[in-house]
Amino acid sequence: MDWDEFAATRAELNGLLLGRADRTAKRVMSADAQAWGDGALGAATKEIVGLAVSLALRCDDCVAYHLGGCRDAGAGGEEVMEAMGLACLIGGTITIPHLRRAVAMWNGMEARRSTGGEPGARHGVHAGRLQAVCDLLRASDPRFGWVGFYLVDPSEDGVLVLGPFSGKPTEHVRIPFGSGVCGRAASSLGTILVDDVSADPGYLACSPTVESEIVIPVFRDGRLVGELDIDSDTRAAFTEADAAFLERLAGCCSESVSEAASELRGGSDERRL
Repeated sequence: MDWDEFAATRAELNGLLLGRADRTAKRVMSADAQAWGDGALGAATKEIVGLAVSLALRCDDCVAYHLGGCRDAGAGGEEVMEAMGLACLIGGTITIPHLRRAVAMWNGMEARRSTGGEPGARHGVHAGRLQAVCDLLRASDPRFGWVGFYLVDPSEDGVLVLGPFSGKPTEHVRIPFGSGVCGRAASSLGTILVDDVSADPGYLACSPTVESEIVIPVFRDGRLVGELDIDSDTRAAFTEADAAFLERLAGCCSESVSEAASELRGGSDERRL
């Protein structure tokens, strides 16, 4: 299984779990999500520690999750391999089959990253501008826990694909129109503000810590080209004034949103962003 397949399966199962989970399970998941946030160790170090512990415990799902975390935190291949070597030493030879699968997955991720094929890859002039917007917004307001752009996929009608973002990686890299808050905003062509995501039956769960969300469609020449999506760990975090400001900002980003899809696609139908 490659990382994209793993992430898609994990997202589907997380949605099922969060729909049925009791308070205890949700609290455990919330504590887990918070543990991998910013801290004294730094994101890359935390992910490397998580990877090594997961491999020593022989949890393939956890290994895959932290391999993705290592990639997104900027950990290098030598660091990842050294961490997994130590885990193999601690866990013993019984970890070797898990190590094989982990190395194969990491090799695939590195190959895709070298050709610009990772979902949400941050390259290209317009994608770089959108990345700067995401980073600035998230740094400017503590309410903004995750900020990202979804782009209308030029290769498949009625699908949004993840573009540049700031925050923890999301498993929702492709969202059909009509699905979740982002998909509904694409279908309705209007801003959607959700004060309490737990009360929204169609919400696509990204993290158990998210409490509210706002999605702003982005238009160019009257045509939907993407969306600005912001999550908050605070309930009812967004106001109508926020919506008005973000709609103006989205308008300013319309050219870059329109052009970023082709940059991220890189001319390859196989990668499909």
